[in-house]
This record gives sequence, structure tokens and C-alpha cells, in this order.
Amino acid sequence: MVIIGNRYTLNQPLKRMANGLWIRGMDLTFKRDVLLYTCQETDESAHQETLGWMRKASQLSDEHFMHILDAGSEDGTLFAIVQALTGSPLSDRLSVLEITGHKALTYVYELAKGIRETRLNRLPECSVDAENLWLEDNGRLRIMNYWTEGKNGRRGVPGLALLLYQLCAKTDIPTSSIRAYAFDLNRSFTDFSDETRERAVDLACKAYEGTCTLADFQQELEVILGIKNERKTQLLTSALPAKDMKSSNGRKRKTTVHEFVAPKTGVRRAEKQKAEGHEPRELQARIIKATDRKIAKLSELFRESIQLRKWHLLSTAVFGVFVLLLWLSLSPHPKPQTIPTPASIKTSMNRTEASKPAASASGMPAQTGAPTRTPIDAEVQPAVNDEVQAKAGVVPDLVTYTREDAEKMAIASGLRYQFFLESNVAAVKGIVFKQDLTPGTVVKNGDRITFWVSKGK
Repeated sequence: MVIIGNRYTLNQPLKRMANGLWIRGMDLTFKRDVLLYTCQETDESAHQETLGWMRKASQLSDEHFMHILDAGSEDGTLFAIVQALTGSPLSDRLSVLEITGHKALTYVYELAKGIRETRLNRLPECSVDAENLWLEDNGRLRIMNYWTEGKNGRRGVPGLALLLYQLCAKTDIPTSSIRAYAFDLNRSFTDFSDETRERAVDLACKAYEGTCTLADFQQELEVILGIKNERKTQLLTSALPAKDMKSSNGRKRKTTVHEFVAPKTGVRRAEKQKAEGHEPRELQARIIKATDRKIAKLSELFRESIQLRKWHLLSTAVFGVFVLLLWLSLSPHPKPQTIPTPASIKTSMNRTEASKPAASASGMPAQTGAPTRTPIDAEVQPAVNDEVQAKAGVVPDLVTYTREDAEKMAIASGLRYQFFLESNVAAVKGIVFKQDLTPGTVVKNGDRITFWVSKGK
């Protein structure tokens, strides 16, 4: 005897399906008959996923499904313990089942509710064809495996349409011809009128081709089966008062809905008011006065709320201004920065005696007279002057400039300078007529430049 889960015995194989095996068994703990579904998965992830769906499906308690009592795994085999019911799988009794068109559509309509229930509980869309249905002895159909996703064409609305064909054609083999499908349904729907039969076949063909939603399918079935009309009649009957349902001798009275729900006219209201001792105009005047009082009270409340809102906005604005002034008074003021100018730069002039330099080999003009003053050596830091057109790091052209301008240009170029005063008949007095560095040459900051200033004749 094979025991699984330490409490369930495997007695007799019942039905082999594409993804598992149904077995009749016994629950040793409670001494009751059960049905066992066993299967195996190829890898561990699929194994755990299927086990999770089994346990989630066990929480579903609905009359359209076989109830799961237990689920687990043992030695790589998954098992689900299902409550044993009377009857057998539908596929085993399909060939001998006598069923009318109305009954077949009723089966499909009830199973559509089960599909909606699985969607609400976020379970896989299971198969609803004859292979996955259990037919009880009382004629009720139940879905057997609702934790495994069904194949295309066997689940959802197309699966219901396939079941309808299987019930009418008495075979579990589907057909690929829509004409053969419609022919078998027409032959089975003889208990309907011609108009209803045509409507039912048209709906089934749309569902079989997958062009119909579950909601539309259910609504159309309700019309074909007359379920909506029955509901309206029941609601209408329950709305009638008990004294109007039956007379004193037990027979039903023929009362109309209009008599039950007829609104009171103005004449009836006036008659009732007079019977109570109130005049209609007097009552209307009291209502108008009460309404006016309520309107006046609401207007007063509205004005008060406007005033409160104004004061609130004003106080908020004053507080904001106060905070701004406080912040401005406490914030530190930046100290003004002094921008140095060339006039503020202190220069130290070191005057030294130097001999007259010889003319360079670069072709500089020869001296025309002996110097009368010692050379002046000015060591200054470079500065920027808007009046001097010179570029830092480049030797300026000092010739034809006055001595003062030449000094500024040398400083602006980042150079230290020295100059000599010489007699030169060709140059105006105070004008530079010669320099030792070639203009445009790149020099370093702090290099020395020497230039000669004319003393005149």
C-alpha cells in the first residue's frame, strides 16, 4: 500500500490527464474517501510555482470547483487532496449523456461564473472542456484542476464554446470547421424557437472563434435563457405588499404596479392637509418664511467668513514684512573692496650709475652723444592700466612714446625698466628713440628692458 503525506493511501487510478494523474484514495486520519491529483515538474522553480498555485487554489470555496483539502510535495511529487464527490469525469460519460440545448447552455452559463471567480481571485485561467470537468450524480458540473493554466482554445470563452460543442456532438474531439460546429449545435438546439436557436448558434460561433468577451457572453446567455426576465419578475413580485398579493380567500389579486407606486398628486396632498386642519397656502407661507430665515443665516455666516479671511490675509502680510525687515537688519553687510589703480602702486626706483651700453649687433642705431645722466633702474610689480596699450608678457614698442608713457607700458607688460638720457638731434626732447629688447618678443614677468630718452640738441 502506497502512502503519501503520511496519511493518504493511493487505491485506484481514476484518470490520466496531460499534466497529471487522478487517483482514488483514502484519508487515514479522518477515515474518508478522497481524490488525489499527482504530478511532477521538470525543475525546482516550476515545482515551487505549482505548489504555490495549489495552496492558493485551496483557499477558494465555490460551488463550481472541487474543493481542495490539502496540498503538498513529497519526494519530488506534487499532490493535491480533493474532496471526493459522487459521479465521475464528464469525458467518461460524454458519449451516453442525453442533454437538451437549454441544459447545455445552462451548464456553460454556470461555468462562466466559475471563470469570473478565478479571475477575481487571480488564479490561472484553467481549462473548462470535458477533460477537466466532473459530473456529479445530481447533474452539477465542477471544475477539477483550477490551479493549472489551460491550453489555448480550452480556457476562457473559447473553452466554454468548445464544451458546448462537446455536449452537443457527444465527443471530446474539437472541430476546426465552423460550419460543422454550427451544424451540430443547430441539431441539438431543437428545444428552442427558430429565432432563439439562431441567436444561440451565432453567439456560440463568435465565442468559438474568440471574438466575444466573457461579459458579453454571459449577458447574451441570460437573454437567451430568459434569466433576466425571471429576475425582473421576482423583484417585482417581492416589491408588492403582502395584502395585495393575496385576497381574503387566498387567491392572487390582479393589481398593477402603477397602482402600487403611483405618486400622490397635488389634489391628494391638498386634501390631506385640509383633513389635518392646515390650509395649503398657510403651510406654503410657513415654508417660505423658514427658507428665508435659513438663507439670511447662511448669508450672515458667509459675510463673517469673508471678514475672517480678510483679517487672516492682512495679518499674514504684516508678519511677512516684519520677518523681512528683521532679516535685513540682522544680515551682515559686506565690506567694500578697494580696487588698486596704477597710481596707487608704489614703485621703488633704484638709481645706479651705469656706463653707456654699446650698440647691439642687431643693428640698433649708434649713440649720437654722451649721456648726461646716470641710468634710472625702476623695479615695479606689473599692473594693468587702461591708458597704456600693452600686453603682459610681450615686449612693447616704446619708440616715439614719451618717457612717462614708456614707463607705464613697461609696467603694463610686466617688465622692470631702466632708461638713459642722451642727446639726439633726430628725436624730440623727452621722446624714446631706442630700446634694447625687440618689440613683440615674449618675455617673462620681471625681465628688464632698457630704453633711451632724447635730451634734445
